[in-house]
Amino acid sequence: MKKNYHPIKINFTEEEHELATETARKCGLTVVELCRIQLRNRQPKPIPDRAYRETLELLYELHNQIKDDEMAAKLRAVILHFQRRMLLPERSEANGGHEPVGDQGAD
Repeated sequence: MKKNYHPIKINFTEEEHELATETARKCGLTVVELCRIQLRNRQPKPIPDRAYRETLELLYELHNQIKDDEMAAKLRAVILHFQRRMLLPERSEANGGHEPVGDQGAD
């Protein structure tokens, strides 16, 4: 289904523009994507650092070495939980806060 988009012009102060641009950059988003997420009362998260990626690689290496299917499934659930907590936007404080709510760029 094709979406119809309606342009909106927003005038930012210099400080607001810098804040929006920097926040979007840290989260790997455009300013438009950042605004869309925040309109849904969600707070995007910054792109994880190298330590996150290294930890995730170690967890997946461990997962691939486990021969017990039940234990591998439990570790996979832990890995997915870790990824959700680190990557998905959270509800803003006014709407329950600190709970992942879905894909960062989802409409």
